[in-house]
Amino acid sequence: MLDTTKPYPIVRLKKDKDSLVGKRHPWIFSGALQSLPDEPLVRIADSQGSVFAVGMTSNEGMSIAIRVLSFEDVRIDEEFFFKAIEKSISYRQLLGLFSINRACRLINAEGDRIPGLIIDQYSHVWVLQSTNSGIEKLRELWLPAIYRIGTSHGALVFVERSNSGRKTENLTIVNSLLKGSLSGPVEIQEGEARLSVPVMTGQKTGIFLDQAASRLKLNKLASSLDILNLFGYTGAFSIQAGLGGARHVTTVDISKVALSLAEKDWINNGLDPNRHSIIESDVFEFVRKQTSTFDCVIVDPPAFAKQKKDIPSAFKAYKDIFRESSKLVRPGGLFWVFSCSHYFDTERFQEVVWTSLLESGREGSVFEHLGAHWDHPYNINHPEGTYLKGLLLGLS
Repeated sequence: MLDTTKPYPIVRLKKDKDSLVGKRHPWIFSGALQSLPDEPLVRIADSQGSVFAVGMTSNEGMSIAIRVLSFEDVRIDEEFFFKAIEKSISYRQLLGLFSINRACRLINAEGDRIPGLIIDQYSHVWVLQSTNSGIEKLRELWLPAIYRIGTSHGALVFVERSNSGRKTENLTIVNSLLKGSLSGPVEIQEGEARLSVPVMTGQKTGIFLDQAASRLKLNKLASSLDILNLFGYTGAFSIQAGLGGARHVTTVDISKVALSLAEKDWINNGLDPNRHSIIESDVFEFVRKQTSTFDCVIVDPPAFAKQKKDIPSAFKAYKDIFRESSKLVRPGGLFWVFSCSHYFDTERFQEVVWTSLLESGREGSVFEHLGAHWDHPYNINHPEGTYLKGLLLGLS
């Protein structure tokens, strides 16, 4: 049982690290500390002992030693998390993003000042992720708060899904139904589209929720176009294109299970199956062999750079897939490209798109920089939170 009533031990910054106080970055690395006690919660002070924050400690050996929960000297308990989650939901309500039949990210880790905690709402189902050892140690504080708030907002089912962060921090992989019951995928409304979300088995928490804004933009531009959706997963981009009046949509993915859901959702949305082609294939192989061209090509690959050391190989992978897929865009057509790795920053992403077009001999005009919607905020003091990057280009 976690005792939050006793005083938290004070940890001090090294003298040459006192500048961190004013930057208010939520991560404190082990090299910045004089020492780190074996306690889940600590008060963080400058080298002179003046307390400026409260944070949670990581497991031994992690480079990020402390993640800050508050830049005030406050008590961290169930009520702290209850108020923080309610505040985040109130922002979603203010922005018109939260309703019972839709999908919305309710807590976006550092972006909502709870590092390591993700909560996604899919209609009456809330899916959570605990992604680091610091937040995991405080489970008995935040989980009851989630149950209380969720129930008050119409949640009937609570699911927990793992992500890559748990493996990195030597935590047990968790995919479990915490409360309630499920008989299969959950249906959500995204604009006019009805989408199935496999919350227990799908990618991330079930669907690529961060792409909702770009999918709705595609819906407005799709009329009468031939569209190719690469790494199409369960076909959310495809269905938005179909509902937007696309002449024909081709969805390509390596997962037979995901494509079967895409095919089912296409029909469930009242769309003509003759306007939709499903292709199960390795996408890299598909684009090298493909000879048909399209008015619009969407390339939303997985994160090729899961760690910093992956950047060189990721650059090559992004360059290859963007180069080959750009060849499939008809002159005057649209090219949507994305990267979801936070290790691949905006400057590097634009460089790889530029390089890929040079190699394919295409000229590109950038119409818009794309990213996650308002339910995926990032902390201005934590630019690492801007992981999703995209470009909408016209190719000649």
